Amino acid sequence: MEIKLDKEQISNIVGLMLASRGRTSKADLAREIGIKETTFRAALSNESLRFKDFLQIAETLGFEIVAKKKEQEG
Repeated sequence: MEIKLDKEQISNIVGLMLASRGRTSKADLAREIGIKETTFRAALSNESLRFKDFLQIAETLGFEIVAKKKEQEG
């Protein structure tokens, strides 16, 4: 599964990753990675999740984050 990070809101991306693992609870995920649930939900709704936390979420859910150079246009 490939998710383009620049095309989706962070809350949708986290939701997609959770769903792909058969999980639905963002509260459980927050506890699992050691973030207060209210802080986690606020970061998702404000689009202000720290990159460090996003990497930990991806790792916890079995994803890897890959940076790729864009192809030169025209």
